[in-house]
Amino acid sequence: MNFEKMYLEEDLFPREIASYEKRDYGLLFYNEENKDSFDSNHAIIFKEKIYDIKMVLRDILNFYFEKGIRPNIYQSIRDEGYFDEIASELSACGFEYWTEAQKYMALSEKNTIVPNPEIIVQKTSKWNDEYGTEIFEKAGEPWEIDVAKRALLNSNTLFFVAYYNGNPVGMTHCHITDDVCRVDYLLVSKAHRNIGVGRALINSFVTYCHENHIVNCYLWPDGETAERIYYEAGFRYVETKLAGRATYKRANP
Repeated sequence: MNFEKMYLEEDLFPREIASYEKRDYGLLFYNEENKDSFDSNHAIIFKEKIYDIKMVLRDILNFYFEKGIRPNIYQSIRDEGYFDEIASELSACGFEYWTEAQKYMALSEKNTIVPNPEIIVQKTSKWNDEYGTEIFEKAGEPWEIDVAKRALLNSNTLFFVAYYNGNPVGMTHCHITDDVCRVDYLLVSKAHRNIGVGRALINSFVTYCHENHIVNCYLWPDGETAERIYYEAGFRYVETKLAGRATYKRANP
């Protein structure tokens, strides 16, 4: 299991859902059709590649201002503490920053999930508008519809949909880059939670990975319930990283 590859993919995963421009200091991700998505609209910066942070911040501001997008910055997952080092520069340019604890888990053990037989999971490569109305909107996260649609345009996306009584009620999408697989999103309609939809989806995903010999699979769970499901599927705790995030807070450029 190659954890360095996994962390690099965590920095670069927005390539799957957004356009981007390269810079010497990192990448500028953007999606002008979905400006509210932070994951689709941010700069990823690498400490070791930065020689003049003030110049870098000005470039980031100018880039996103020209596109009418609020500037956001993600710190490389391997550069913990870097935003603390440049706190005064971030503040001077109008950014507010914070850290998010991300508990990483990797697939390393046997899958013990026993899925609910009433839930049918299908792998698909095409978008159906029912996914938007029946899953995303009923889960209260309509802004993720465009993200999922964009992901499905890529041949390396794995997209699983769960059906209950013939209706779509949950989904997960993942992507594979080289030999690394990242679980990007898991979502279940609010009306169909606690009946095993998430377990059925992750069971199908893990089964696919085992059958196709994909060994570098990782994710970070969003809450204790999700973590229990992932543990049953064979994911095990690796370590907790403090992800740095910054967003532009001034009213005007």
